[in-house]
Amino acid sequence: MKKICWITPDCFIDVDIYVIRELSISYNIFWTIIESPNSTTDNQVYIDNILGKQKTNINISLVKQNFRLRDLRNINLLYTLIRNCKKNKPDLYYVSALFQPYGALLYKILLPTRNVVFACHNVTTPIGATDESFAKKYTYLWLKFARNINVFSKSQKKVLETKFHNKNILYAPLAIKDYGVPSFDRRNLDSNYVRFLSFGNIVDYKRIDILIEAGNILFEKGIKNFSIRIAGKCQCWNKYQALIRHPEVFDLKIERIPNEDIPNLFAESQYFVMPYQDIAQSGAITIAFRYNLPTIVSDIPQFEEFVQNGKTGITFKSEDAFDLADKMQYAIEEYSTIYNELCKNQEVFVKKILSINSIKKRYLDFFEKL
Repeated sequence: MKKICWITPDCFIDVDIYVIRELSISYNIFWTIIESPNSTTDNQVYIDNILGKQKTNINISLVKQNFRLRDLRNINLLYTLIRNCKKNKPDLYYVSALFQPYGALLYKILLPTRNVVFACHNVTTPIGATDESFAKKYTYLWLKFARNINVFSKSQKKVLETKFHNKNILYAPLAIKDYGVPSFDRRNLDSNYVRFLSFGNIVDYKRIDILIEAGNILFEKGIKNFSIRIAGKCQCWNKYQALIRHPEVFDLKIERIPNEDIPNLFAESQYFVMPYQDIAQSGAITIAFRYNLPTIVSDIPQFEEFVQNGKTGITFKSEDAFDLADKMQYAIEEYSTIYNELCKNQEVFVKKILSINSIKKRYLDFFEKL
């Protein structure tokens, strides 16, 4: 059985784990997970919950990164990590831990790049992302030397093909993220009162300000049978709090949401709202699809492969709070007419496009060609 050395930062455990679980049927996988300095998550418990007894061909190592991302002392950590990986004599390396700003150089020097698949979650850096200018430059460097690149959306694949030629590209959608079965049944919700959900780390390009303004607009139009739950960690919530004119509309959980709370968070809502102005691809939308929660998204190209307006969700004009308010009003007033059909169409899409078997096949075909 062939061997893969797989290197993952803790922020991408929930991206890689489902693929690793399936690929372990065909490969021996040596999985190294880099835990960030400030992490308080018990990653081992999460991994055990997902993998269960399916660990026969998976050897897991949790490695603590003691210093902040750009600290030069991390060079020794990465060097040791690569050296230990090579001792296993793998046939293939899969790397999603970028180790900015020096990882690209070390990987290039120490690994046989023809046998390395590099995961690139953001071929294009979202406008308003943290350290946007630096991220753009580092991503370009990373992609320039990589030969085999894994991207997670059709739009990112298209951009990569435009920017670079002669790259081996694996396109595979993000696997559906599963945090367990909710204890709450959505069917028990009052259909005359609609709860909209926003979930995930709150950063500028996700445009939570537009969602807040849409909520204000609806309330001021006299629509009262709805609420907006905003759940996620934010470094600068004060600027968003100042935009709220009607606190009674908003249910706020401005904190990191524990994994075990996520299933009920989605089960207790009827729509998932993503007013993003830009993104490469979204892991959050796969959670909504896992819990069969219809989505309301901005009409940016990155969402087109997930949401067909009126079929698997609802779209609105990007960066337009009034259009978002109109679409939310439509979702409220036509709930009994459209909701069940949106849910059914979403289920069909998941089975056809996002099933783990179809995603696994993409990886297997690509790896075997290498």
